[in-house]
Amino acid sequence: MKFKFPFSLLLLAIAVVSCKRLDQLVSFNLDTKDQVVWEKAPDSLLTDTILNNELVFFVSEDFSFNDNEKFEQNNATSTTVEDVEALSLTIQIDSGATNFSFMKDMALYISSPSNLFKDTELIGLENPDPTENFITMELMPTNEDFLNFIQKDKYRFRTEFTLVSPMPDTVYLSYKMGFRLKATPQE
Repeated sequence: MKFKFPFSLLLLAIAVVSCKRLDQLVSFNLDTKDQVVWEKAPDSLLTDTILNNELVFFVSEDFSFNDNEKFEQNNATSTTVEDVEALSLTIQIDSGATNFSFMKDMALYISSPSNLFKDTELIGLENPDPTENFITMELMPTNEDFLNFIQKDKYRFRTEFTLVSPMPDTVYLSYKMGFRLKATPQE
């Protein structure tokens, strides 16, 4: 009986010290805008006799969530993020094409340059609108998945699609993701 009371006080002290102060969290919107390039695929992919050769994929350069100025403004980093609400993804053609009529069966994945998380599909779209120069969709992964991605900081995109007509040129795009974050500010 003598040991229960001091032991209980010790546990209580450890719990109080280790608890995060949820009233100190900052909440902010994070909007990424990453420039991605799709090199022009050769027209021969459509005319050669190799089966399924019209499947095209592109891997972007590496990006960092921490490069976004919102983290600095809120005195936080990607590792201090506690909660994520994933909103949407927009893919916008900047130049090189006027629409997505040259493709079908598009899938977009997020991956880690250093294999800190597995490749995860962000969106899948059978037939992009052939008259539009942008695609906007809800993100498929869960908020917990995005919490993991953001806390790992570095990411890149892998885009796959089936070529159905020749690409007009090398295509330059903006990939924009929107999130609502809660993070612990650094002191």
